[in-house]
Amino acid sequence: MHEDISIHEAAKYPWSVMARSLLKNLDVTLGEVDNNPRVVQRAHDRLTQALDSRRTQTREMQSDDEYIELTSFFVAKALVDGIGSMFLRRRWATAEAKRAEGFLLKESETKLPQFAKQEFNWQISSAGRVASRVFSHRLHFSNYLDATAGFHEREWKLVNKRLDKGYVLLRKSETVRVIRAAVEKMLIRDIKKVPANFPPNIQKVYEDIDETVRKQTDRMRQEIQGEIVTEAFPPCMQALLADMNEGKPLSHIARFAITAFLLNVGMDVDSVLELFMRAPDFREDLARYQIEHIAGKRGSTEYTPPSCAYMISVRLCVDPDKAESRRHPLAYYRRRRKWLSKR
Repeated sequence: MHEDISIHEAAKYPWSVMARSLLKNLDVTLGEVDNNPRVVQRAHDRLTQALDSRRTQTREMQSDDEYIELTSFFVAKALVDGIGSMFLRRRWATAEAKRAEGFLLKESETKLPQFAKQEFNWQISSAGRVASRVFSHRLHFSNYLDATAGFHEREWKLVNKRLDKGYVLLRKSETVRVIRAAVEKMLIRDIKKVPANFPPNIQKVYEDIDETVRKQTDRMRQEIQGEIVTEAFPPCMQALLADMNEGKPLSHIARFAITAFLLNVGMDVDSVLELFMRAPDFREDLARYQIEHIAGKRGSTEYTPPSCAYMISVRLCVDPDKAESRRHPLAYYRRRRKWLSKR
């Protein structure tokens, strides 16, 4: 009975500590599941649904076989790691986090703190009535800030939440939303080096998803490349570019963000390198290596700049309040350039 409960929970939350432990105990390998067409097809579905913004993961178990749900996540993650596209990784992480949200909403209020402690080592507990209002949970403000760093809406700002001795008071739906954000962030960061050499049936899925990703990213790249219009740069990138032109030193994440942005809007490696020459700590060999790495010339991954949510979390966003309607610097550039061309 304990094993049945474990696999049921693991199928709902296949990225969890318990699920990873169960997979290890079952000694699941890609070679083994490659012979199960239902697992391979479900892994394919997980990724195609993630890539199609019009489709979302259902909140119900998508297969009556919990083993298939669990192992198909294992296959899908291996494919995401193998393809090495941050575009795919972000889409997949968002889809899986939303799927988890549906299950979490159905969990009891007492289970959620246990779950969050186990997965994220949060300081969280049940709450109750505070000043005539009833809350479900108390989450330490440091855990809250880390998880909600990319939230745009004003109601999520710490100044607009009720605090009690350093703990943010939350309703159940709010707790679930914060956990969802933590799951998404965890999946984006959990990158493993996987050689793009899979068993035959999974390899077919790899080739199909890889082609789909390339088509989507190429289409987006075509929409933003051509003549580089600096007027259309989002404020954060304009600010970083101005700092580069003045020879100011940039943090590691700032260098990554502006480099990835400039490469994606069509600037070549040498042109980006020329901008970095003004930095006081410039080293051509190191700078060229880093730029070529971000451009995908020294590895299988071609990077895109961080999302607006991440730029806010690392304090590189120039105006977080006005960034509420923005999601990604490249999307901002695409829309702004189109508007400027019509004007």
